[in-house]
Amino acid sequence: MSILAHCFARLTQPQPKHELRGFKVTDVNRTRKIGVACRSLQEFKRKACAKLNITNDLTEINIYLLDGSLVDDEYFHTLDAQTTLILQKPGETILSDADLLYETLRRVNIDYLTVGDQAAKFLTENLKRKVAVLNVVLNRDDSKTIFSKREDHPEWFMGLETNITTKEAYMHRRCQDRIRGYLYKTIEQIKSSDGWKNNNQAQLRMERIIDYLKMQLKEDHYFGYYFDRSYSNECGNNSRDNVDGFDGNCYDHCPCKLRNIIGMKVEMNEESNGNLNCDNDEIDAKRLLIRDDSSTSKRLAMDDKESNNYKISSRMRSEQKALCDFKGEFKCEGVWNINFCRYGDKHRINPYRSHEELVLFSTWNLDHKIERSRTLVPELLKVCEEDDVNEKIVFGFYDNLFTVKNLQLVHIVCHDKGSHK
Repeated sequence: MSILAHCFARLTQPQPKHELRGFKVTDVNRTRKIGVACRSLQEFKRKACAKLNITNDLTEINIYLLDGSLVDDEYFHTLDAQTTLILQKPGETILSDADLLYETLRRVNIDYLTVGDQAAKFLTENLKRKVAVLNVVLNRDDSKTIFSKREDHPEWFMGLETNITTKEAYMHRRCQDRIRGYLYKTIEQIKSSDGWKNNNQAQLRMERIIDYLKMQLKEDHYFGYYFDRSYSNECGNNSRDNVDGFDGNCYDHCPCKLRNIIGMKVEMNEESNGNLNCDNDEIDAKRLLIRDDSSTSKRLAMDDKESNNYKISSRMRSEQKALCDFKGEFKCEGVWNINFCRYGDKHRINPYRSHEELVLFSTWNLDHKIERSRTLVPELLKVCEEDDVNEKIVFGFYDNLFTVKNLQLVHIVCHDKGSHK
């Protein structure tokens, strides 16, 4: 079959509708949880708002995972049934599970346990630092650390809302979620800027950069390998091939494979006059013309590696390295303005060892040494408002946002949220 015939067949053959799936929804305060059955993110928003008595416009509503990751239409279809999602109204602040744990400890300790001068002094001074004590009481049994599969270490997978069957695949996805979160926050900051709202030329430049960020991140598989021990320096390619769901390139849940997972009906764009670029490898799933259960058509647009004038590049396998060793142990890299962790071996963690350490690992951060919101994005916006942005600037912006050139993994104690000046 010719390429043209194959493309025509894909465009004309009916595709199965999204199946009806059940999810759980809660508000930002986690005061109650309600079940919602839906086929799409829009249907989820509509039904969730009705059940929670929310009257805001659906375009103002955001949906998040419990770890604080924003959910868009594309990512929604990769979620497992019965996943708990958070509905956010305009002006509300999302707290991740780790944030809630810290805030709960702070409130309980200070408001309930401050009975005496010594107790009050202990609980009100450097409380965040006290969280580090939790690391001392973790289960240090290493007997199952090296195990990968669910059946070999079932307690490690306890309560995880995922059908991923290996530790490596789960950690790979969690890192992708963190990197995806940086993308969403960057786009949100760009679109809320004066340049986006008031300068048409600047907006066009920003749109091109956003398109490039999305496409390059897909090419880089959202850097999920940072948390994936099968990519450690001590492991070769053979170890990766032995991990369930890993095909030598990425896992089944990787964004580059979403087009094979998401069922959708693609229609011809009226403006294309039948001329379509059928390079499936570079289709942005969010921009496909799809028809869901509500029969609402959306615009079709095809992206290729040269469509936005910024070249998409591939990284060699030797460049794809984990931040942990072959057992899965991570070391804190210290505060942003020094080259080491002052706490040494006290700031180590292996989320592959136990479920408790996996939970505690959520308090570790990928910290931007050059800050995203205070420095990187404002500098880019300034350039966009003045002139076209050359490749060198855009590539540097991408590296500083998403790669270990500017990201370092740090313990909560070493995460400085103040200005990095």
